[in-house]
Amino acid sequence: MNTIIEYLYVPFGFLFRILFDFVGNYGLALVIFTLFFRVILLPSAIKQQKSSAKTVRMQPKLRRIREKYQDYAPQERQQRIQAETNELYQKEGYSAMSGGCAPLLLQLPILWGLYGIIRMPLTHVLNISKEAVAALSAAYQALPEIGEQSQRTVAYIESAIISNIEAIVAANPDLATTYADAIAKIQNFDFTIFGINLGSIPDTGVFKAFAEASTEAKILILIPILSGITSLLTSVLTQLRQKKANPNMENQQMMGCMMLTMPLMSVWFTFQFPAGMGMYWILSNVLAFFQTLVVGHIYAPRKTIAK
Repeated sequence: MNTIIEYLYVPFGFLFRILFDFVGNYGLALVIFTLFFRVILLPSAIKQQKSSAKTVRMQPKLRRIREKYQDYAPQERQQRIQAETNELYQKEGYSAMSGGCAPLLLQLPILWGLYGIIRMPLTHVLNISKEAVAALSAAYQALPEIGEQSQRTVAYIESAIISNIEAIVAANPDLATTYADAIAKIQNFDFTIFGINLGSIPDTGVFKAFAEASTEAKILILIPILSGITSLLTSVLTQLRQKKANPNMENQQMMGCMMLTMPLMSVWFTFQFPAGMGMYWILSNVLAFFQTLVVGHIYAPRKTIAK
């Protein structure tokens, strides 16, 4: 039985397949895919920037409300501040929850859909039948050099089939006749970008035995590192802009915590999933960085407030 997330794979796979058929390269299709969804998320980023301007405009008014009741008893002070704050919000058409995590929440379906595309490229990109995928999966797992399958390999078996298609065909020549079209598609499919197999998963074990690790394994661990760095740069830029627009903003400690939390989460996630997810994350972070610069300039809080 399919989960809700698995239903996302179909439309995202269809869109990605159109891009792949048009450009003929998986890596380039991934770049266009990222650009496409960054454009879709742009209105949300603009709305968040405008909300930031509203927040700056509201701060002096909120501060005056707190000062107005500072000599009241604690319980009464809190009640009066809350009541007048709510009244101010209604009058100004402001919501303290506006903007916030909306861009992040909007990205989740994209990440889930992309996960399906990267986890099952034969099904969702090459449009190979379930019957052919099942036969090739069984043939791959029967290869004598494979041995016991780890849960991770089984989860991303379609990527393993791409990497081992020649060995599969050599051990099962009958498949070359039965599924000739499917095998031809796989053999002509370039699942790499900059020489990186996007179906491979970065391995933390490389840090322990760096000298003995393969060149591909060493390159793969750069993806989580770059993902963390680009995420941190975007977070730092966002906080610096917010602090510049509103030097007296509250919850600066929480903002600093979030600034570090997101990059660390980015590194952790990209070590858990195939490299394609990490490449999407890096591209998305780089685009978000420049988007923050441009949107922050066009919709600068002081300019927006002046209008």
